[in-house]
Amino acid sequence: MKEQRISIYQRASVWGIPFGLYLSCIGISGVFVDWFMPLSYIFMILVACTPLVVYYYQRRMFIEEDGFSEYAALWMLGIMLFLFGTVLASFIMFLVIQFGRPDFLYDQALAMIKSSSEIPEMRDSEFVRVLQRMVDNRLLPVPIEMVFNTFWLVTSAGCITSAITAIFARRRINRRQ
Repeated sequence: MKEQRISIYQRASVWGIPFGLYLSCIGISGVFVDWFMPLSYIFMILVACTPLVVYYYQRRMFIEEDGFSEYAALWMLGIMLFLFGTVLASFIMFLVIQFGRPDFLYDQALAMIKSSSEIPEMRDSEFVRVLQRMVDNRLLPVPIEMVFNTFWLVTSAGCITSAITAIFARRRINRRQ
């Protein structure tokens, strides 16, 4: 009986669900960090461990294919993991920002204006004036725009991260006989 080979895209779509939940945890901790400061540690730890999570999935594929995975296949797996995971995380983050923190961007802008105004060199800067005008005229992005921008940022960063982790995922398999 011939063994069925699992495609990269099938693996990425299945593994993309837990990875998307992981990315959602990063996003949620980032959105609520100003309400609960210990979330900043969770946020930093999750962001720092993201390459390790991608490595885990790439290495898992490499081992499941008995070490015959090419670098390009592992890299593509990482790209697809980020793509599928980011789709799920984007949907969750849209719901969180839209319904949980609809004024998130305005709160952040007001905090930046306040902290910048406390610095003597920044008090009368063009940055503070423009940001204040944007807040006053409600010109900051809406949640869906923020989510789309974040989607492309995370996917692009994931492409670079996957390229690096794929190098390490191809190390030789130790088989003790």
